[in-house]
Amino acid sequence: MPATVRSLIHDAPIIDPALTGSEIYDLFHDDKDLLVCAVVEDGIPVGLVSRNSFFLKMADTHGRALYARRPITVLMNRTPLRIEADRLIEDLSRQIVTDTTSALFDGFVVTEGGHYLGVGSGLALMRVLHEESETRNHKLAALANQLSRARLEALSAADAKSEFLATMSHEIRTPLNGVLGISQLLIDSGLDPERLRLARTIQSSGEILLRLLNDLLDLSKIEAGKMDLEITSLDLQSLAEDTLQLWHARAEEKKLRFDVRLEEAEPERLQGDPVRIKQILFNLIGNAIKFTDSGSVEAVLRPVPIGPRRTALRVEVRDTGCGVPESAHDTLFDAFTQADGAITRKYGGTGLGLTICKRLVELMGGSIGFRSDDTGSVFWFEAILSSGGVAAPKQAPVSAPKPAGPGPRILLAEDNPINRQVVSGFLKLQGWQCDMVVDGVAAIEAVRTQAYDLVLMDVQMPQVDGLEATRRIRRLGGALVQLPIIALTANAMPGDVRRCEEAGMDGHIAKPIEKISFFDEIDRVMKVQQDPLRRTVVRQA
Repeated sequence: MPATVRSLIHDAPIIDPALTGSEIYDLFHDDKDLLVCAVVEDGIPVGLVSRNSFFLKMADTHGRALYARRPITVLMNRTPLRIEADRLIEDLSRQIVTDTTSALFDGFVVTEGGHYLGVGSGLALMRVLHEESETRNHKLAALANQLSRARLEALSAADAKSEFLATMSHEIRTPLNGVLGISQLLIDSGLDPERLRLARTIQSSGEILLRLLNDLLDLSKIEAGKMDLEITSLDLQSLAEDTLQLWHARAEEKKLRFDVRLEEAEPERLQGDPVRIKQILFNLIGNAIKFTDSGSVEAVLRPVPIGPRRTALRVEVRDTGCGVPESAHDTLFDAFTQADGAITRKYGGTGLGLTICKRLVELMGGSIGFRSDDTGSVFWFEAILSSGGVAAPKQAPVSAPKPAGPGPRILLAEDNPINRQVVSGFLKLQGWQCDMVVDGVAAIEAVRTQAYDLVLMDVQMPQVDGLEATRRIRRLGGALVQLPIIALTANAMPGDVRRCEEAGMDGHIAKPIEKISFFDEIDRVMKVQQDPLRRTVVRQA
């Protein structure tokens, strides 16, 4: 409970107004600890005599002769600071600082209902304030210690969470690689229509699980502050074309009109994170198609210059779907939230997509929102990009040359038999063969004794893992320094790609392996390998 002025009262004699200066002199002289006395008449304080001011006047020239026989009312302070006993000490301090600073030296009168109760000194006030400050400092120190411990516990919990997610991601992606990989092989194996439908159902279900896993990992990385943007060249025309090509078939399945428009007055070189911008755009388009049963879905991309070397990319996704209920407007971007339970039952989903979109847009310095009614919805976002100069003319993509004859000689180092079956099955689609080993030691021995054009190296293997095996292969020297090695890994946490590059790997294929991405990465690495100068630069970097 806050202290009151009552606690500052100290024992001091009450002075009668008729007492003389000489009598007061004897009073102060006999009690060296007496600092202040009140002059009281009929219970009412009429003045205050402080030790310091009294002796200063008495020590003045002829002071004792002048005041010794005169009543104390001549020497007293007639307008001392008066304060009620139940007032808080902080109120007294504030009043002294703002109105009566002399009370720090001369003291003050404490009253109760206007009647004299006692006196207080500046010294007593300073002592109490010091004690309160010490108590407050101790409490703040204790609080700081608690906060420090809580921070360490939170960091430990965050580390444990990250480690758990990394482990679970790897453990889930490994069997999921088998589900998606085998389903892709089945789809390409010439099945009859019924079995093809079943294989596609398996693949679709696996892709839903993969999206959920990726969403959880993205949200975890964002919350931990470990989501970094990879700023590179951004081609809006290619983005629009890729978006139209990817989502046109999905819209046609629901007999929806689908269009992507780029509103751009003059081409300009832009810098941003194409992968994350695609992630946001594709999420909004996917939602629009999912929640629209008839009509159309349209995406509009519009770059707007906002200053020197800065451009805001505004994207709007318009649909003629069911709209967003008014009751869900305030919580739509919250994690694990959907408009209502009926939507979850009808359309599925976890409610993570829009949350991740919002966090990613904020990382880009932009904003996201929507407007909706019973005729449809418009979801929009703005991302801040750097800009400058005229965009380079587009060139037709150059595919890596396909190996002639039997194809490249490939070594697959993978301890999981299902993953070996998936990778070897994909390679057979190209008419390629591969040798297989199950750990890093065997991989090192294989490249020492035989010549290979490419190594597909699993990262987590018994005895010697893929990273250490790659380091040892590079240290063997000779042609093995330039041997293309691509990582196969189910690790999806921040830094995994960087660790593979630091170990000396040339590429990275994430599990579950997607067939097109798998061959694109092989083509990219083999193309670099066929350009000695470029490969030397890449290796030195």
